[in-house]
Amino acid sequence: MGGVADIRGRLKALGCADILEFLRVLNRAGLLAITSNGTAIGLYLRAGKVVHATSTRSSDRLSDQLVQWGVITQEQCGEAMVRAAGGERMGRALLESGGLSPRRLVEARHRLVRQIGTSVFEWEEGEFAFHEGEAPADVEVEVDLPITALLLEGIRSVRNLELFRKRLPFDDWVFEALAAETLPAEPGLEIEAHEAHVLKLVDGTRTVGQIAALSEFGPEETLRTLFLLFAIGRLKMKSRPAEEPAGDPTDGFEGILRRYNGMLGLVYQYMMKEVGPISEHLLWRSLREQSAMHPGVFHRASLGGDGTVDAGLLRENLNALAGRRRRDALVQGLNELLYAELLVLRKTLGPDHEGRVLRAFREMRAREPEDGGA
Repeated sequence: MGGVADIRGRLKALGCADILEFLRVLNRAGLLAITSNGTAIGLYLRAGKVVHATSTRSSDRLSDQLVQWGVITQEQCGEAMVRAAGGERMGRALLESGGLSPRRLVEARHRLVRQIGTSVFEWEEGEFAFHEGEAPADVEVEVDLPITALLLEGIRSVRNLELFRKRLPFDDWVFEALAAETLPAEPGLEIEAHEAHVLKLVDGTRTVGQIAALSEFGPEETLRTLFLLFAIGRLKMKSRPAEEPAGDPTDGFEGILRRYNGMLGLVYQYMMKEVGPISEHLLWRSLREQSAMHPGVFHRASLGGDGTVDAGLLRENLNALAGRRRRDALVQGLNELLYAELLVLRKTLGPDHEGRVLRAFREMRAREPEDGGA
């Protein structure tokens, strides 16, 4: 598999869940840096776990949190700060100041890492960057927090339920369940009873709206659970067969859209299967870049839940052109978008995976009748 040297992008609602799961699946080690509104959070990852966390918020200082949690007194905290200012390591300073045992220090560090990590799940905007190979400067501060455990706790802790509607905006989406072994068999990583109830309602035919109506926990909490199950790999989005588009196909417009959407959807499905929800981030960046290069084609365009682009929107964007010019602009824009997505796939997964997708393209083309316009 090809390596990922550096990943960066814009944060969106619950985007941290996608990023963390992506890095867990690829077993990447390094620093995930997330910034928003002047706050910077750093999560150090190794072997599918978070081993350390940093924060620029003064409220996230370990010494202050120990006082807030009632583990040490304000006087003991002050003495530790004086010792640390004199060059002593903070951990040693806290222990020497009394009121804290090594075990409780380790437990407090673990609790603080959880607290810092779950806080970013509420962020709706910002930027993220992953720096391969970066490790904490102080090896003594490492904890052992599974990324999946952080995902579960982070999603369960979100207070703004509108975030889940932003991520699952369409009631007609359909999910299908995956095998239970996709969730690591570790204590604390089991889904809870209400989540199992929602999972049982997912049968590959019910829509998101139907599941929300059947669930006894209400639509908002059901959306939370569906997103959680999707984020940890217990669900995948079910692809829908392409609908036969209506309209005048005299210039080949509909045939072109149908063919390219088939290929774009295939890339999306392959990426989702191999690396999970972060695929949406990676492929969305390709579309954003192409929107800047081809605004006449991709203005206001976004990727649908199956990785395709809205045919009606592209048709509307191109209405100002006619005949051959419209066809040429569409083909050029879609071709460059597809090439950009294949480049993302190659960089993320390697040339072997790209080759498999290209072979699937050829098989898809062989099964389709020739379209005179494309």
